[in-house]
Amino acid sequence: MKDLIFTAHSEVYCSYGSLRRLKEIISPFGHRLLIVTEKELADSSAFKKIKDEIRKSDLDLITFAEITSSSTTHSIEKASEIARVSRVQAVLGFGGIRALSAAKAVAVATGYAGNFYNIMSDTPPSLIPIPYIEIAGTFRNPFMLGSEFIVPDARNGALQVVFVKNSAPAAIIIDPSLFMDIPKQYRIATLMDVFLEAVEGYLSIRSNFISDMLFLKTISMIVNLLPSILEDPENPDNLLQASKAGFSTALGLTISSTGLGTACAAEINRQFGASRAITATVLLPYILEYGLHTCPEKISRMGPILGEDISGLSVISAADRVIESLRLSIGIQNLPVRLSELGIKKENLISVAEQVYKLPMIESLPSKVTVEKIYKLLKDAL
Repeated sequence: MKDLIFTAHSEVYCSYGSLRRLKEIISPFGHRLLIVTEKELADSSAFKKIKDEIRKSDLDLITFAEITSSSTTHSIEKASEIARVSRVQAVLGFGGIRALSAAKAVAVATGYAGNFYNIMSDTPPSLIPIPYIEIAGTFRNPFMLGSEFIVPDARNGALQVVFVKNSAPAAIIIDPSLFMDIPKQYRIATLMDVFLEAVEGYLSIRSNFISDMLFLKTISMIVNLLPSILEDPENPDNLLQASKAGFSTALGLTISSTGLGTACAAEINRQFGASRAITATVLLPYILEYGLHTCPEKISRMGPILGEDISGLSVISAADRVIESLRLSIGIQNLPVRLSELGIKKENLISVAEQVYKLPMIESLPSKVTVEKIYKLLKDAL
C-alpha cells in the first residue's frame, strides 16, 4: 500500500482582481523586489498592469526581462547576481513555464553564495531561498506548487529538472485579467496542455485517490469548457474556469507527476522552438494510446466525463472510444495534429528521444520505456 503524503506550502489567490492584493502578499517579505519575466512580455499590457500595481504599493522594483527561448542557466546566474548586489528581499516571476522556472531558480540562487551548478548536482548543498512570489502569465504551470524548476543547463544545453527543498512559491497570484492578450488558438492549446498534464498525472504510478479526484475533475472541467471557449473566447468566466483547471492540475501534481508527453513537448521546445502547448496538443492522443496499452482501465474511466456511453463495452473497447472522442475534439480546434506541421523532421526525433529519456518524469510512467519506444511514439506523431 502506498503512503499518503500531501504537502502544499503556497498561498494561492485565484480570482479576477487578485493582483490588487500584491502589496498585502509581499509586505511580510520586504519592499525591494526583483521581477523576472520574458523579453517578449516586457511591453505587454499585462506586465504594465503588474508594474503599475507595484508602483501604487510604494515597492522598489528591479526588472530582469531577459528570458528568451534560448535562455539557459547563464540567465539565472546573471539575474541572481543582480539580486544579491541590489539586496532584493523577494523575487517575483511573471510569464509562462520558462520565465516562472527561471524566477524560482533565481530565488534559490540568490539565497546561496556558492556556484549555482552545485545546486544542480546530485548532492545539492543546504540553502535557504529568498521568498518567491509567482504571478501566472498563462493558466498552466505543472511546477507551480512544487519545489522543482526546469532549466536548460548552459554547460551542455540539456534540460534539467532541479529539486530544491523549500523553494515552492510563498504565494501565487492567478488573475485571469492578465490572460486577456493571449490569442484564442493559444488559449485552446494551453488548455489542451493542461489536459495532457492531468491525463499524465492520472496515469502516473505516483498518483493516489486524492490526485485522481483532482485530475478527473480537471478533465471534466476542460471537456465542458472547450465548446464555450471556442464559441465565446472573450467571456471572462471562461478564463477563470481555465485558471481553476490549471490550478487543480498543479495541485494534483504535488502528489503525482507529469509524463512522457510533457517531457517530449519541453524537449522539442528547447531544441526547435516549437510551442510547448501546441506540441502537447499534438502528443495528447498518442499519450492516451500509450495509456491504453499500459492501464486501459484508467483510460476507460474517463469515458463518462467525456459524454461517451461505454456501457456494455469491454475495458479495451471503452478506452478506444475515449481516445477517438478526444481525437475528434482536438481536430475541431483547427490546431496542428502532426509534429511535421511544427517543422519537426524524422531525423530530429532520435535526439529528442535520447534527451527525454534522461528526464525524471520518465521514472513515474505506468510502465518502463526505452529510447526506442519514445522514438516510436514521436515517429507515430510525425
